[in-house]
Amino acid sequence: MQLNVRDLSFTYEGSYTPVFDRVSFHVDTSWRLGLLGRNGRGKTTLLKLMQGLETYQGHIDMPLEPVYFPFPVADPEQLTLFVMQAAAPDAQDWQLIRECNLLHITEDALYRPFSTLSRGEQTKALLAALFSREDVYPLIDEPTNHLDVHGRELVADYLRRKDGFLLVSHDRAFLNRCIDHVLSLNKADIWVMQGNYDTWEERLTQQNEYEQARNDDLKRDIKRLEASARRAAEWAAASEKDKFHVPESIAAVTDRGFIGAKSAAMMKRSMSTLRRRERAIEEKSSLLHNVEKVGELKLTNLRHPKSVLIDVQEGQVRYDDRIVADGIAFQLRQGDRVALTGHNGAGKSSILKALCGTGGALEGRVNIATNLTISYVPQETDFLHGDMRSFIQESGVDETLFKAILRNMDFGRELFDQPIHAMSQGQKKKLLLARSLCIPAHLYVWDEPLNYIDVYSRKQVEALISASQPTLLLVEHDAVFLENVCTRPAIDLG
Repeated sequence: MQLNVRDLSFTYEGSYTPVFDRVSFHVDTSWRLGLLGRNGRGKTTLLKLMQGLETYQGHIDMPLEPVYFPFPVADPEQLTLFVMQAAAPDAQDWQLIRECNLLHITEDALYRPFSTLSRGEQTKALLAALFSREDVYPLIDEPTNHLDVHGRELVADYLRRKDGFLLVSHDRAFLNRCIDHVLSLNKADIWVMQGNYDTWEERLTQQNEYEQARNDDLKRDIKRLEASARRAAEWAAASEKDKFHVPESIAAVTDRGFIGAKSAAMMKRSMSTLRRRERAIEEKSSLLHNVEKVGELKLTNLRHPKSVLIDVQEGQVRYDDRIVADGIAFQLRQGDRVALTGHNGAGKSSILKALCGTGGALEGRVNIATNLTISYVPQETDFLHGDMRSFIQESGVDETLFKAILRNMDFGRELFDQPIHAMSQGQKKKLLLARSLCIPAHLYVWDEPLNYIDVYSRKQVEALISASQPTLLLVEHDAVFLENVCTRPAIDLG
């Protein structure tokens, strides 16, 4: 069956920039389809339009009922099995249990309150309910955000066995593992192609190289045409002036009617030439539109007099009377870039918060170098509010530098005047990353910094870390990113 989109146009109320302008494409609903594009390019908006949640112009022909994931849970205190039954009311219990087994959800988890499950377990339970339904088209939005590395591999293998879904994700390894087609929302057009993330990236790289070379040629043509247009304008001005200024020595024998007619003809030719040059400039300028630019990011990496910045021995993470991690021991030396790993709920975020002095539950012998400046990126973005100016003032960062970093991460200028609550999750995460990069620090502590962040920006951050070589302690589940930036094996909490 075909999902057809024809002449789709949509602009958010109060905005002058359309998200989609007469877009058309069609895909097969049996494909394992990955939806790719930069933050703010319209991925989540497209999912909303497919569900009929916004009014749009054009046509979206959905042969199956679209179901968005993750869907809300009305009562998290209910047993997990009841939550799944409510999400898939027509599914039999054996179907739910079958999907749970494929996702390694234990039977005891089904009979615990949904709220007591880790975020990763909740994700897997809702996915199991989603794929227990028949005759629906799953719209899966960022399913990996609360999954550890093992969980991502498990879910990717699970999706690879399924037919027919649309998936939004920026995790390269995850996409390579589970999709067979790509729908790419580019800067100026849309691609539908067979393959996985690597196939798409190879085509994008070739396209960018071609477009950049073509744009360089166009820019040279535009400069030449601009120079020609200036000469035509000067010629037109001189022709108009000659009509009124005849040297006195020949004024008596001059036929002013002839001079006027000649000047008018020259003026007409000059203006015609000028208009042709301006049209050519406009036409060529309109072609400079489809290069995906990735700007350079920078940070100020401070040197500390001590080589060991963090030393944790006999560490323990305790929530009330429940110990979730024990026997934690690690040192972080200056220049190290290392990740904390472990299953969901193992206390990774608590350790980072405790080291940054923002809460957490780390106990034991914890030594932090004196006068250590830490730049922190929290996992959640829900606390962000107000406008950009207030955020900058509260953060105490340089406004010019902050905005320059955002612009290099493809953060549109129009967003600077937009309320933060109206921004996408990826745009909010970029605010937190940009703030961290503006703070000169001895140590950067980042808690899942890439959640919702597009692939282009992930590669930018990789390049930044490679060039600046900061000391970095992070929690992150993007396997490709960790392989590219870490200097030693991860600290595994089990």
